[in-house]
This record gives sequence, C-alpha cells and structure tokens, in this order.
Amino acid sequence: MTYPAKVVTPPEPDPSSAPWLRTLETIEGADLPLVGGKAFRLASLKQHGLNVPPGLVLTTAFFEAQLRHAQLIPLWAGSPDVAVTTESLSWLADVLKTKPLGKELSAALTEALNVLFGPDVETFAVRSSAVDEDQRDHSFAGVHLTELGVPRSALPIAITRCWASALDGPALEYRRAHGMSIQGIRMALLIQPMLNPVCSGVGFTVNPLNGSRDELVIEAAWGLGESVVSGAVQPYFYRLANQPPDYPLLEQRAGNTLPPEGIEPGDDGPLSSPELTKLAIHLTQVQALMGEAQDVEWAWQEGNFFLLQTRPVVALPTLPNKLDIEWTRGSHPEFLPELPSPLFGSLLERSQTRAIAFFKDLGLQVEGLGPYVKLILGRPYLNLTFLKRIISQVGLNPGSLLHTIGHTEPGGAGGLLSLDGATIWQKRATYGRILKRAFANTHHLKRYRAVVNEAVAGLEDVRFEGPPETLLAQLRQHERLYQELFNANLGLDISISAATAVGSSLIAPLTPNPATVISALALKDVKTGEVELNQALLNLSQLARQNPAVQDYLAGVAPTPPPEFQAPFAELLAKFGQRGIYETDIGWPRYGDDSTPLLNIIRRYAQSDLSGETAKAEVSWRSLVGPIKGINRWLPWRFWLAALFVRTLRRLLLMRDHLNRAKARGMAACRRWDLALGQKWTEQGWLIQPDDIFWLTLEEVERTLMLEGDTGISLASTVQARKETYQTYAETRMPFKVHESQIPAIQLGVGLQAQPASDVLVGLPISPGQVRGTVLVLRHPDEFERIADDIILVTPSTDPAWLPLLHLASGLIVEMGGLLSHGSVIAREYGLPAVANIANATQQFRTGDSVLVDGSTGVVQVLEPAQQSSKVAE
Repeated sequence: MTYPAKVVTPPEPDPSSAPWLRTLETIEGADLPLVGGKAFRLASLKQHGLNVPPGLVLTTAFFEAQLRHAQLIPLWAGSPDVAVTTESLSWLADVLKTKPLGKELSAALTEALNVLFGPDVETFAVRSSAVDEDQRDHSFAGVHLTELGVPRSALPIAITRCWASALDGPALEYRRAHGMSIQGIRMALLIQPMLNPVCSGVGFTVNPLNGSRDELVIEAAWGLGESVVSGAVQPYFYRLANQPPDYPLLEQRAGNTLPPEGIEPGDDGPLSSPELTKLAIHLTQVQALMGEAQDVEWAWQEGNFFLLQTRPVVALPTLPNKLDIEWTRGSHPEFLPELPSPLFGSLLERSQTRAIAFFKDLGLQVEGLGPYVKLILGRPYLNLTFLKRIISQVGLNPGSLLHTIGHTEPGGAGGLLSLDGATIWQKRATYGRILKRAFANTHHLKRYRAVVNEAVAGLEDVRFEGPPETLLAQLRQHERLYQELFNANLGLDISISAATAVGSSLIAPLTPNPATVISALALKDVKTGEVELNQALLNLSQLARQNPAVQDYLAGVAPTPPPEFQAPFAELLAKFGQRGIYETDIGWPRYGDDSTPLLNIIRRYAQSDLSGETAKAEVSWRSLVGPIKGINRWLPWRFWLAALFVRTLRRLLLMRDHLNRAKARGMAACRRWDLALGQKWTEQGWLIQPDDIFWLTLEEVERTLMLEGDTGISLASTVQARKETYQTYAETRMPFKVHESQIPAIQLGVGLQAQPASDVLVGLPISPGQVRGTVLVLRHPDEFERIADDIILVTPSTDPAWLPLLHLASGLIVEMGGLLSHGSVIAREYGLPAVANIANATQQFRTGDSVLVDGSTGVVQVLEPAQQSSKVAE
C-alpha cells in the first residue's frame, strides 16, 4: 500500500481494534493516527531505501490501552462528570509514571522486542511520536521527552516517562500557545537501537537563517547529536551550495566539541568533504520524498549515515505583516508567455534565492522585503517594493530608473539620474562592490557558459536507468542553470542601467529623450541573434515572393516545400533551432521542435510591401538630437563623454546577446531531457503525452523520481486538474501592478474591478515622433486585419512573431517593455513613433479608437472613441 510523503490526516482508528505495535516496515498510509508524525515520516524514508535504524512503534492504541488498564481514561479524554484541565493532566502524568504496564501490554512489548531486535541489542532510544508532532506549524521541538541509552529492563519506565511528558508542563503550555486542544492527546512512541556514532547533528535542506533554497546547512558535533539539538554545545557549522553532484562548501565554522577517544580530528572537523557530499545527497533525497524543506537529525556510524528524524523546517524568515508589497509584471512579457509553464514557474520561484543573494553580496539590505519574484494566478510578478528599496539604498531615484527599464509606471520624481550625494558617500563601499561586479561581467559570462556546457553534457544521458539520486542530480541541473542565469543577468542589468543612466544625464540638456537617444545609438549596427534571425527570415521571404511554389507551401496548399526553399530553411533551423519565441521557459517549444512560427513570419513578410532591403530610419546624433546650438556646438564635451558610455553600452548589449545564446542552448538541453522523461512516463501510463511533464512542478517531478509508481499513477489527474485551473487563470484579467493586499480581491475568471478609462495616458517614450491613427488591439499576431491605412498597433508585448506586422503599422503602443525591448529596437529601426509601459493597454484601448501617439513624450491621447469613429472599416 502506498502513502503520501506529505502528512495528511486519515480517519481515526477504532481503539478497540487498532494494533498496539507497528514496525517501521509495516506502517501504512492510513496509520498516521496510530504512529504519529515522527514515526510516519521515518517509515516513509525507510520504505524508500534511505538508511533509518529499525524501529518499533508503540501506537496510540497501546497508549490508550494502558490508560484503560490504569482506569485513567476520564482524566485524559474527559467525561460528562470530569473536565480535562491542565491541573488534571499534570496529576495524570504523575500517576502514569507510577503505573506498571498492563500484563498483556508488557508481554506484547517483550515479544516484539525479541523478534525485531533479538537479544544482542541491550540499550535503546525512546522517542516521542505524537499524532500532531513534527508538523509545519507546530513541531514540538524539544518539548516531548526523549530517553537515550535505556537498558532493556528499564524500557517500561522510559516509556511511561515519555508518555507523561506529553501531559505536563512545557507540552501543555506549548499547546495553549498554539491554540491546540489538550483533550485526548494521542501519544505514540518509537523505540530504536541506541547508536554509538562518531558524530551526529542536524541538516537543513534550506538555509534556516535566510530561507535560501540554493543552500544546505549542516551542524555537527562529535558523539551524540542530542547536545546539538538541545543547544548545549557550539556545533561545527557547514554551509553548502545546493548544487549536485559535489555540493561545494561555501562556509565552515569550528565548534567546541571533542572527538571520542581514539579519533584523530582533521582540519575539517567531524565531517570530511566526501562525507559532507554524501550527507547532502541524503538531505536532498529526504526533501524530495517529503515534498518540502526539511530539518533532519542524522548520525554517522561505521561509515554510514543514519537518519533519526525529519520534519518540516519551521520559522523560516517571513515578511512583516505591515509591509504591503507592490508587485509588477514589469518586462516579463518580453521574454515569457502570458502564462508560463508550471514547471518553469516552480523553477523560477526556487531559483530566485540567487537573485536575493546577488543583492546581499553588494552590501544591500534585503531582509524583510519578501521574495524577489512571485507567481500570482500563474503569472510571474517582480517585487517592485524590493527593487525600489535597493535602488534608494544607493542614493538613486527609483521611479524614473525603473520606468526606463520597464518595471513600473511613470511618475517617479526627478530626472533619470537623480542622485543623493550624502547617501552615495555613505554607501561608497557598496558602490565599490557594484563597480567591481560590473568589471566582472565577462568572468560571469564565461562561468555561465561553463555551467551550460556542464549541464548539456550531464543531460545527454536520457536512459533514466540510474538510481534516484543520479536522476535528481540531472534534474538539479535545471535549477543550477536558472540560478546562474539570475546571477549573470542581474550583473548585466545593473551595468546596462548604469551606462544608460549616466550617458543620458550627460545629454539631458540637449534632448527631451536622452535615454532613448543613448539606447538607439548603442544598438546601431549591433548584430544580435534576433537581428540575424530576422534578416534570415527577410531573405527567405524574398525567395517566397518570387516563387509561387513556396507561397503555396506557406499557405498550406502544398504539403512539402520545394527544394530551393527547403535547403536554406533547414540551414536556418540548424543555426537557430535551439531558439524560441519564449526560450527562457523550458515548456515552450523551440523552433527546432515546431517551425510554424518562423514559417508564419516568412509568410507575413512575403505578403507585405517590402523590397529587398528593409527601410530603416537614420540613427545618428544629429537625427536623434537635432541641430546643436550654443556653447555645446563649439565645446561638445557632453557628446564626447556620452559617446564613451554608448560604446560601453554597446559592449554590454553584445554580452547580453552572448548570454542569451548560451541560455538558449542550456534551456534546449533541459527541454530535451524533460521530454525524454515525459516519454518514459507516458509509456508507463503515468502521463497522457510527453509534454504534459511541463504541467508538473519541480517538486512533483522530484518526488516522482524518488517514489516512482507511488506517485506516478496520480500524475495524469494532477496534470488535468492543473490545466483546468490554468484555463481559469487565462480568463482572469491581471493588472500590471498589484499590492499584496489586493490579491485576495482578484476574482478568478474576472480580475480586479476595472478602473475608469482615461482619455490621456502616459507611458515610456521608446521611439520618437508623432502620429495620428486608428487603433488595432491585438493579443496575438494571427488576429491582424487591416482596418485602416494608418494603423496604430496595441499589443501586450513584442516577441519576434510580431515583427512582420510592424511594417504595416504607423505607430505602436505596447503594454510592457523597456528601452531595450524588441518593440523598442524595431520601432526605432523603422522610424515608428512608439510608447511602452501603458498598463493594461489592450484593455484600455478599443479597436477603432482614433488616437494621437507622441513617441517623444510618451503621451497617448484618445481623440475619438471607437463607437463614434467613422474610420472603422465595415
């Protein structure tokens, strides 16, 4: 029989028929009310191959049988005549310790001890296992009594003492403080052979000090670990990176315990590097089985680790209730689909600790600011409060800077680079670290490429024949890739923002849109992967315009392409097949998986009125700034200095392109491995189709790799339920920004209450110029139809699939994006007046609205609403 790793509460057993004794091997899924949380979890570990000492459980039925034998049931459970009080339970505890075990109970215990342990085991450990113990919200850590080194003859005494500890003093006070009932407290006990370990201690599968899920923390002491959990000694401290297979040591601190006689202590303390790695593997296996972060007690004896207890990590750092976090979708729609895959979403949330560590390494205070990213109804939101606080800490005005890079709405006071000199001087050490980090971008890019190479090599084996720990190590490559991507990308983000900000401030007196000018000049003639792909598609579109057979194939009339098209298109896929519209999300197809998006782009290009060369707007200082007058014409020092930052920004943008190319390669390798695993699970009947694996979370995949058939049989129903949930999410209109306090008010399938539409909206100017035209609201490129000659496209974002439509537009309004987003770059390239960061633009505008778009100021004015406009085509 199978049972869940996460503790649930099955129906309570009938005390009169329930078994008195269980071994860890015989505990079943419905036995939690009999054996308690501690024994139930250890049974799960032992039955799935982890090293747990054998154990005999005195069930809650055994406990109740002793109460009936001593005629103490009314004091314990209450009756019409007797109320259960702390005083009565304390008296009961004292009496219980004086009562010998009933004859039948004693005989059953003796027989079970002989059968399970034989005559050779002379001393035992007796541990509590209350039904409501070791839960996430109430651990009872250190509250119930544990008896160690108990001789066989003294077991009845130790048993009654442990029972009594649940009915007296600290235990009752703990229950009162947590609002738990004191009536009918149900207590089981676990008896195991007493170990004589070289060392022992506790291990955490997350960092309990900061909540970081990419770190493991281990505390160890020579000899028994009871001194560690009781806080009686200073243990040896090890902090490891949660990066299989080696789990690198990040920090080590010496303790004050002494080794047993005859043991020579090494420089590493109780645990050597190989032993730390072995223990780290055990800890990650425990978390995979339990489905959540764990606090594990362990012992090292005769070359083996023994697991003595596991429970959910409690009291992780939490957010102060008074902080109402502001969340923003920011620039996520630039590189993620509207609803990312659940597998990616869980990877994103788990990997974000690397982002928080990035800012801490710069000396910034991030405690109490909450997570960096959060999924709200399936959509990723950035912690805008977090970003504002860290920017303010270095003396910058966060409003305008965040607005420029696409993370908030307009309205920040001050210029792009509004500096607080006093704060800058105070934070000079932080600025030094930021500058040092900026100079290390090349190093971190090389490091990320090395991680990608290692991941690609590690994920090539898709036979899935190894032990669970090997498969878990392969799955962890996904997490490592995302963590290192966070690290490398944030460094480039800061450097790009700084170069843009400083360059903009230098030319601010000369132009109303300095950031737009700096960005446009930096991107001039930069051959990114997106630019190369777009040019290759344009070239193929010219072939299609000249060849009716290619046109028939693109239109779906002909089933196969002609050879003159097939060869160059195959060459294109060989070069760009690992890329994709949303290549950051491993659940999204690559062009090599499905080339339909590329064929659609070629078809649209071929249908548009394009000549062989794309008409490009002039990009130069004069074209963007205009005539230079006054002293700046004769002493152009501002241009000289700004040109330095333009060149710096250009180098940084090329580095980001190299990072994106490496990311595409790594994500493609992860996707291939995931699909191979999905194929295996489909053949086993666990999934309906291989790509259903992307509807699972990382935790669910981990548990299935560990438990296999125990959870695999439920995967298909999990996927179906999640697809139905995400369908409701898709029907929910989500705001651009939302406060934590507003989230409960979001109605599934509806969204937040709509705000009254305004006639004048202000966003981020991303491409200069002014144009009047007719709005065409599109949520997908396939919805396009020409309703007028002066179309103003309104889109949620501008991934490559939108590019052919920009040739047909007179202007562009984008819900989200910064100065360096796809839409910004292409709009400037084609001379389209464009405005970004108009929150919920696809909801605020209606197809047929007559609008004026000013790409120089970011202002969009509704001149005539759609219902009154005569410009809409019939």
